[in-house]
Amino acid sequence: VSSLPWHRSDSRVTFLPSAVVMLRDFLLAAIIPHAIALRPIATRPPPHTRSSHVTASLPPPAALPSLPSLAAASILPTCLGFWKTGYAVSYGYGGAMLAAGALTLRCSVPALAQAHALALVFYGLRLNLFLLYRELALPEEIHQMKKRGASFADRLKRAPVILGCSALYYLMAAPLRISAVAPTSGPAAAALVACSFLGFGIAALGDTIKTYVKAKEGKGYLVTSGPFRYLRHPNYTGELFGWTASALLGALVALSQGASFARSVLPWLIGSAVGWVGILFVLAGEAAAGLEKKQKAKYGGTPKYEEWVQGSWAGPVIAMGGSK
Repeated sequence: VSSLPWHRSDSRVTFLPSAVVMLRDFLLAAIIPHAIALRPIATRPPPHTRSSHVTASLPPPAALPSLPSLAAASILPTCLGFWKTGYAVSYGYGGAMLAAGALTLRCSVPALAQAHALALVFYGLRLNLFLLYRELALPEEIHQMKKRGASFADRLKRAPVILGCSALYYLMAAPLRISAVAPTSGPAAAALVACSFLGFGIAALGDTIKTYVKAKEGKGYLVTSGPFRYLRHPNYTGELFGWTASALLGALVALSQGASFARSVLPWLIGSAVGWVGILFVLAGEAAAGLEKKQKAKYGGTPKYEEWVQGSWAGPVIAMGGSK
């Protein structure tokens, strides 16, 4: 299986939340739009009316992507998992982020939101192009997108996983909804957008270098060059850095515009926090921790590995289960 940590060639998905938890998360994603619909976050006053409330400056709901379209942006790409399970967490992941950003770019939103949306588009487009190249040009032992026969009933059994992933992607894009309705922004918000690009760029560099080196030296080769000299898992660390900056951006914008604005976007703010916690446990709790354990078992005791570990950082790691 390849993409989320899931999209890396040297780690396999062993973390699949239960169907109950994923359905609960998906219901949360479904509740958020209704909460937003019941509490309009943007209305324009008549031209002759003046108001000191920041909500008067917000774009009308019609100027933003509709809630059904946002849900479709998360669900439809992830449905590729019915074809191949790994596609739900690879092309589905990238496709959902790309679609969420592209939908926002089509609307009349502030410059901050446009930059924020471009960060998601960059991440999703880069990831899917990388995955496509790897699957078409490299051996199956590297991309691990193996063909497996499955009956129609077997494919339907993947629905809980697909719905759970869709819910996670929906919530991960929630900060963009907040920045899209923010009437103002400042240097700190712009810096966080830059941090998102930086994190996603580091992840891209890590993926590219690891794929190139392993294609040249072999699947079992320990990559310690480039960003791997300092970060043992630059793909995971960079990706988590990017999503953390995105979530912080949503929180900063919500809390800096006044109490009225913060209350109006509270459901999206909560969704953003849940999405960040979800990707944190995927990247730091499953991917990085699992790869640390795997590499130690395979290379532990060798001079190259021990020297590398002493001079590099694993990034955020959350020990889960039997991981040490």
